[in-house]
Amino acid sequence: MGIEVVTITAGGGNWTAFEEINVHAAFNKAARSFSMTIAAELGGSATNAVFAVGTEVTVSANGDLLLTGYVDSREPSFAARRAIIDVCGASKSADLVDGSAEHETGQFENKDPLEIGQEISSNYTAKFETDQQLEKVEQYQLTPGETCFRCVEKLARQQGMTITGTPEGNAKITKANGQRQSGGLIEGVNILAGTAHHNGSNRHSKIVVRGQRPFGHGDDNLEIEAEEQDSAVKRHRAIVIIQDEDTTKDRAKKRAKNRKNRAAGNALKATILTQGFRDDGGMLWTPGYLVWTESQFLDIAQDMLIESVDYRQNDSGSIATLNLVDPRAYDGQGGGGGKGNKSGGDWDMG
Repeated sequence: MGIEVVTITAGGGNWTAFEEINVHAAFNKAARSFSMTIAAELGGSATNAVFAVGTEVTVSANGDLLLTGYVDSREPSFAARRAIIDVCGASKSADLVDGSAEHETGQFENKDPLEIGQEISSNYTAKFETDQQLEKVEQYQLTPGETCFRCVEKLARQQGMTITGTPEGNAKITKANGQRQSGGLIEGVNILAGTAHHNGSNRHSKIVVRGQRPFGHGDDNLEIEAEEQDSAVKRHRAIVIIQDEDTTKDRAKKRAKNRKNRAAGNALKATILTQGFRDDGGMLWTPGYLVWTESQFLDIAQDMLIESVDYRQNDSGSIATLNLVDPRAYDGQGGGGGKGNKSGGDWDMG
């Protein structure tokens, strides 16, 4: 891989005088984050002014945008022969995560999660967006003090979606759609270090979802129940989930299926360190993408989904830390279900 030039834009100028920088991007987090240690190149006062709390910043690698956000904290420090400033921040969508929803009535009818999200966040710079076809929600009542993210996330989750932060600073309602990185992560080739987690403690043989509607009558509204079986769990191990929000029979079925798949997927995770920020085709490692992962020692040989990436650069070079998960955690194909998959047999689909 070629040299990765990381550039921070702040205060109207470009900044490259840092000792270390790390950008964290996750498929299951609505906001990206960054931290960096910079040298006081312009002197203490001038450098502090450039990175004042609230300053808008962008971070890019070889021209590819990684993050658009703001400085949240700044910690200058000095000793006899060293003067540095530690700067941390998050993407613009952090305001949607932390900021309360604002709406005149708080009541919504026949609107999808994106439409609701756009209405409750109209005063914020960051926006909700989606690349999916979302279902309409018949009725929704905003809880006083509820954050924008909390409102939209629970509605999106009912439809099998997640909310991820974009490089531009928005929050995208999305789901894994089979997009793939070039090449793979192979032991002895491009894996510098790795750890695997094989853990089935959150899987259950039977998943039952129960709920009811806040209006209507009859069993279809008052006694809603759906069930899924995970045959990979060989002993009786049941879980009953009570759906607090308004639900339907179809939503309960989807919730039960999602719960089974997510538990199966989360039973296999891995953390991989690799040189550089990019795959064999020159594309940035991207949360939500699939990558073929093969390590005899880690007992993994299958497609894994990139759940999060840490892009870190310091005097040791550019290193990407990839947190991977079986794609079933995000309703994808994984475990023993995909052609060529040869991971540990404990992780059958069931």
